[in-house]
Amino acid sequence: MSQTPPPASPGRRILIVEDEFIISDTIADQLREQNYIVTGEAISYDEAVELYEASPPDLALLDIRLSGPESGIDFAHYLLEQEDPIPFIYLTSQVDEQHMALARETYPAGYLSKPVQISSLLTTIDVALHNHQSRQREETVTVKTGQATHILPLSAIQHLRADHVYVQVTLVGQKPLVLRRSLSDLVSEINHHSIVQTHRSHAVNLQHVTRYEHRSVFVDDVAIPISDKYREQVMSLL
Repeated sequence: MSQTPPPASPGRRILIVEDEFIISDTIADQLREQNYIVTGEAISYDEAVELYEASPPDLALLDIRLSGPESGIDFAHYLLEQEDPIPFIYLTSQVDEQHMALARETYPAGYLSKPVQISSLLTTIDVALHNHQSRQREETVTVKTGQATHILPLSAIQHLRADHVYVQVTLVGQKPLVLRRSLSDLVSEINHHSIVQTHRSHAVNLQHVTRYEHRSVFVDDVAIPISDKYREQVMSLL
């Protein structure tokens, strides 16, 4: 028995970036039947950029392999560089592990295997748009690692620790994020009053501080040292 597609989101705008015309046209027809607006169908990176700038969508469907030298992953990076990045979903078919690893670094809203099933398509789009709206209501910070751009909920950042030329960002329920830059530069890049440097090698998200002592603040049972240089500033914010 086929599954009934979830209710559509009338008027939501979708850009399709797929170099196989039959697949692209089929998806476009299915979306229009569910009252989505298809802003365009691109077969290459350049075409996708042109369509995006002419009519910004709410979400993009991206084939990883496209016509031309650039890929769907390259277009994902373009989307992440925008002032208000939209969610995107990868369309995949026999993609090697190297490309999948690069795709994962862009934090897509989901993946769909080709040929795309209409129920999976609509469910994945619905979840992606819902999650994006939820994140927009929550404060986020943006940090870059090489070519990747990470959009993190502020509440997910617990504390930061410098180690030579790297900074380890401890996150709630996720693996730590390791960035190549100085701690002071990263705190400036995040630029939020809750993220405070406490020591030349440490910074903390004040939202996660559970207690403090004369020389330390604590995130759960983890002690974050406070040096004399930063003590007055930190204590004034607690």
